[in-house]
Amino acid sequence: MKKPNPLAIYASVIYGFLYLPLAVMFVFSFDKAPRNIVWTGWTGEWYLHLFHDAALWKSFLTSLGVAITAAAISSLIGVFAAYALAVRPRFKGRGAYSALINLPLIMPEIVMGVGILIFFVKARVPLGFWSLSSAHAMITLPYTVSLIRARFLSLRDSQMEEAAQDLGATPWQAFVKITLSLAKPAILGGALLAFTISFEDFTTSFFISGIGITTLPVKIYSMMKFGVTPEINALSSILLGLTIAALIFDRILLREKS
Repeated sequence: MKKPNPLAIYASVIYGFLYLPLAVMFVFSFDKAPRNIVWTGWTGEWYLHLFHDAALWKSFLTSLGVAITAAAISSLIGVFAAYALAVRPRFKGRGAYSALINLPLIMPEIVMGVGILIFFVKARVPLGFWSLSSAHAMITLPYTVSLIRARFLSLRDSQMEEAAQDLGATPWQAFVKITLSLAKPAILGGALLAFTISFEDFTTSFFISGIGITTLPVKIYSMMKFGVTPEINALSSILLGLTIAALIFDRILLREKS
């Protein structure tokens, strides 16, 4: 009799712990009962309710817009910040500059949220879409800088910028056409990571959202005050399905390139 593989058992337990709750959530999104306490029967009406819920769609579009804007701002600033840290010679205050960028990584998010809120109030910045997007950009900046900086470090010794300048390119042209072009995968990866972090952020959005600005996580939190409903499970199942579809699409693209 073949002995059980401890590694396979361990992996099964871990994967079960991670994914069985998602399976239960998906099944209960088809429950007839308005409250997920006991199973009463199959129905797909909760998915139809989702598409007719104007407030939920508005919060989804708000989260989507904030995440795209935050990712764009974070990536733009991250390119120049990473370039300064990775490629340019050491400058005065470099250590403090790097520590300041990485501060959101070690700072508790609730402290960041309260601090940003106090700053906006003292600076008389109106709370709304742009204030929330800028707050998300600040929180996601360390992630984009880390990814892009790693790519710039791998290009630092290639001397391709210097070769381009020897051939007549200006420093800006050499940076855009050589270094920035080679760093595109890292920039895209940083932008996607920033988008994901911003889209699912709750704490900062809870503090910074102004009147009329409700992100999807905050909306789901307000809905869950009355209990977990099949509508929330249906929404979570759709988001999970979109994530899985994106991963499958990514695998297909990688397979075609290889």
